[in-house]
Amino acid sequence: MSLVKTFIGVIALLIIILNVTKASRLYKWAGLSFFVLGLVFYFVSVPQEVNFFHLFGSMTGLLALLFVLPFMSTIIKVGKYDLALSKMISMPPRPNLVRLYKRTSIMSYLLTLFLNVATVPVVVATVKNKLTKFGKGVIERFFAHSILRAYALVLLWSPTEILVASTIDMTGTSYLLLLPTLLTISFIFISVDWFLHSRQLKGRDLNIIQETEDYGETLRKKLLQLGIAITCFIVVLLTFNGFIPQSFLFTVTILIGPFTFLWSLSIGRLKRFKKLSYTYLRGNTTQLHGLFFLFLSAGFFVEVFPYTIWFDYMNSLFVFTYTEGVLIVFYLLVAICIFSLALVGFHPLISIALISPFLTDAIAHHPYGMSILLIGVGMGTVMIGPFNVTPTILAMQLQANPYSIIRRNLVFASCYFLFIVIIATLFSCWLR
Repeated sequence: MSLVKTFIGVIALLIIILNVTKASRLYKWAGLSFFVLGLVFYFVSVPQEVNFFHLFGSMTGLLALLFVLPFMSTIIKVGKYDLALSKMISMPPRPNLVRLYKRTSIMSYLLTLFLNVATVPVVVATVKNKLTKFGKGVIERFFAHSILRAYALVLLWSPTEILVASTIDMTGTSYLLLLPTLLTISFIFISVDWFLHSRQLKGRDLNIIQETEDYGETLRKKLLQLGIAITCFIVVLLTFNGFIPQSFLFTVTILIGPFTFLWSLSIGRLKRFKKLSYTYLRGNTTQLHGLFFLFLSAGFFVEVFPYTIWFDYMNSLFVFTYTEGVLIVFYLLVAICIFSLALVGFHPLISIALISPFLTDAIAHHPYGMSILLIGVGMGTVMIGPFNVTPTILAMQLQANPYSIIRRNLVFASCYFLFIVIIATLFSCWLR
């Protein structure tokens, strides 16, 4: 086992070294900060008997999932599900701004299950030309709300979302038990978002040429196929996870390839799927340079951090709040940490990895409530993280500043975080 850890550590270090020049500037400086701080802490605080290469393996499982996710994007392209959903935007009845917002939100919600960050350029390209009569501020707010909110709320319960899988592995809670609560929260906040925009955008018309061809039957067929596919994937995932002694994250990772292969076979597009998969995988390795560099560097820092005096200070704060205060204050502290770190550029996976050692007692006593808290707050940062991949891509598509995009969701996200804290507390008290 020691040899395996050493081998993984050597490979991880090589990947860090090889990708430092290939990562984009944002990921390069963030990754270098983690790596340099990790090296300083290692030489100052880590005992000599701790193997240096054993401190690099904590993020490898997450990166494996990132590598196979393009298979989901491929099957959506092969099955032309994205094109069918884009036609929904201009279908009868002729949309006003309220109806366009709801349709954009639905399109973002459904595509995100499979395309993930690739949803953003698809939706913007489909909808942006219908908003030309409005100013830049209105367009930014429209997409920041309709895409980022839907994106965060669907990933809240998606079995292919890395944060969901890693949290389930951390807390040991069943995905099947979490799913009804996460789905309910997702639908509640999508409904709240639609209600707010029904009032804000009421009375604004659009100059849209309506589709003359009826795509209703095609759309219904594609939506039915998507619904069957995600249901089958969840059933297969839960079945496999119940029979094999591996983590939820590992099960998701090994199932995505075979499942999408069989899906393409069932719709008669296997040859096209294999061709596009190869193209996507080649492109994906290029796009992942920055993520591999950032996450492996951050993983090294996370492994080294518990040996430092700063860890002891933070641990004292969390332990005191948990043992001496009320539970909702402790949950609020956890949420504020993740929220604050997101605002300065930390990915929620890294934030949760950093504070996870302080949550051991809370997870042991309240696994369900802590699962809701970590998944809910972690996914909510998608709306307000200026260096999160999704807001960054949206900012690039709109030629806007990422901070200009995320500030439009700060109030909504804050209310959402508070709701998650309250719900997590209620479940923890109820299931005590």
